[in-house]
Amino acid sequence: MRTFIQPLSFTPVGLLALVLALFVPAAMAQRNSSGGQAMYSSGRGVPKNDAEAEAMSKFKKAYPSAATMGTGFPAFGADALRFTFASLAGFARTLNFDLGRCEGYRNFCNKLWNATRFVLMNTEGKDCGQNDKDPVTLSFIDRWIISQLQRTEAEAAQGLDEYRFDNAAGAIYRFVWDEYCDWYVELAKLQLQSPDEAVQRGTRRTLVRTLETALRLAHPIIPFITEELWQKVAPLAGKKGETIMLQPYPKSQPEKIDVAAEREMELLKEWTTKARNLRSEAKIPPRERVPAYSTAMPGVSAAGPETINTGNLVEAIIALARLSSFERRDPLPDSNAPVAFVGNARMMLFKTVDPAAERTRLAKEVARLETEIAKVSWKRADRRDADKIYNPMSFTDLKKMAPALRTHQCPYLADACPRSSAPTGRKRPA
Repeated sequence: MRTFIQPLSFTPVGLLALVLALFVPAAMAQRNSSGGQAMYSSGRGVPKNDAEAEAMSKFKKAYPSAATMGTGFPAFGADALRFTFASLAGFARTLNFDLGRCEGYRNFCNKLWNATRFVLMNTEGKDCGQNDKDPVTLSFIDRWIISQLQRTEAEAAQGLDEYRFDNAAGAIYRFVWDEYCDWYVELAKLQLQSPDEAVQRGTRRTLVRTLETALRLAHPIIPFITEELWQKVAPLAGKKGETIMLQPYPKSQPEKIDVAAEREMELLKEWTTKARNLRSEAKIPPRERVPAYSTAMPGVSAAGPETINTGNLVEAIIALARLSSFERRDPLPDSNAPVAFVGNARMMLFKTVDPAAERTRLAKEVARLETEIAKVSWKRADRRDADKIYNPMSFTDLKKMAPALRTHQCPYLADACPRSSAPTGRKRPA
């Protein structure tokens, strides 16, 4: 009697779950087999004697990034580790595992958790638009996030179909962090304050339905946190079931893509970003609200007629950029304040300056810069006197010296400061 073994077949989602389920425990087992210590090329874990302890102490002082030697990898959570491996699942032969990426995806899980807390606080016990008979008003902001969700669903599905789990993970990451959390949640706070009940109902419905779909999108990669959050969000979105594992994977609906809403949102992003840059350049405190003047209103073409609802855009810009008002003035007021170009328009933040207070602030800044110059000059002079072969000045020192060198003369650093600044890394993974 012959027996035939049928070959196993997996969907892309199932294969991703299988690979992560097998690989991550194996990595943890290898770590635990070393007594909880990380495996290093030198073969050293805990120092065996005083000489090794002293050598390791000197090594850690010289290389602060190696401060975790002998203590193993820091704990970031299973979901963060799974997300890291999924984001590294490309076609490259070498896999550079970076704990910084793992920490970034841990921050992503925290971001998702906090966004869910906000949604639950503003939707639990309230009308979330589950009854289709009640009137619902969707703003261009609601239609934009729904449109972006359809594009993300299509991109994630394509990545899974092509076994490019890194592309799928990147699409989910960008949508949840950059679009939903950074923009839509902040704008939803403004819409929930609207006196129109239909607008509030539409915002709450969009909040819960978009979040519920995003949790199902991310579940194959980060199953634990998505299961925990879905149990709370699903009833508000009108979903029934015992677990997220048995829910269908989201499918894109191209008919819900709204190009007009996306174009309007791009205008809002551009004007808000320019206003925030002007605040940073002028060093305006976050709590202080200042008026903004522009030669043209957002959404108005060069010919003059309005192309979109200018009032909604201006209201959102004032809230996001922390402005006191937004007015059209052509020409702009005569001021030394910086000016930003937004398309064909020019925008400035107008702030009256108290001469006495400004003199005090500048005097403090001059004293601080002189202190920095003295510190770094001493390091440079000490190197010359000792005739050492290395330069003890770090890129951090040079970065601190950059504004000072624009306003002061420092003869000790004429040949030490490079023209380009040190490369900086991203604060969260791509």
